[in-house]
Amino acid sequence: MEFIAFTYVGNFVNDGVMKEVVFDVFDGANRFFEENNLPLRFLYIGKLKLEPGYLINIYSGEEKIKAYPVEVLVEVLHAKLLGEIEEKPDIRMNRIFALTTFPLVSRNPYFDFYEKFLGVQETLVGLRVMLLSMKPFEPPELSELIKTVQRGSASPAERALLREKLELFKNRLLKGVLHEVGHGFDLGHCTNDCVMNPPSSMGEWDSRMLGYCDSCFINLKRALEWSERNRRE
Repeated sequence: MEFIAFTYVGNFVNDGVMKEVVFDVFDGANRFFEENNLPLRFLYIGKLKLEPGYLINIYSGEEKIKAYPVEVLVEVLHAKLLGEIEEKPDIRMNRIFALTTFPLVSRNPYFDFYEKFLGVQETLVGLRVMLLSMKPFEPPELSELIKTVQRGSASPAERALLREKLELFKNRLLKGVLHEVGHGFDLGHCTNDCVMNPPSSMGEWDSRMLGYCDSCFINLKRALEWSERNRRE
């Protein structure tokens, strides 16, 4: 069995609700792996705590965006994975996956501006670091609906709408997680109805199948079998 260390990083404005989203996606991914007979599981290693200074402000006109520098997160996650491997020598684990509550950015050294990333993959000394920002998947009405319900002023229709939006959010995120896991085992993009087919819009992503097409699934399974064979040898 192959394991991927799983964590999340960031401060949730609506802490309880968003934690529920994270762990439902975590459970959903493991359920997907199990139901599809993939020898792969996420292993929760606790929340990744960063000092406030790691979060940076980017100004775009009058808008201020809080974001995480990709380079910092990759280094911190790499160190975290090394620690987990040392503590758990009996567990086969050379990858780490993190969900972040804020956008991921990297400074362009030539033009001095920040580029945004939805997901990031880096390999350091044979260890793979995978990052995915939750923010782009969040339905625009979600935060206000959560606040309305928490204030106790929500109508039955608003409560029903909140449940609908949360399920949509989880579904989008789970597809994003499976997409990044695919890249983590060297799957490329494809053009089929598949999580490895990058969408041109969030509406297109919503219509995408929750899973891999036959070709991508076979390639993922082969990669896992190859990894298992190398471990035994």
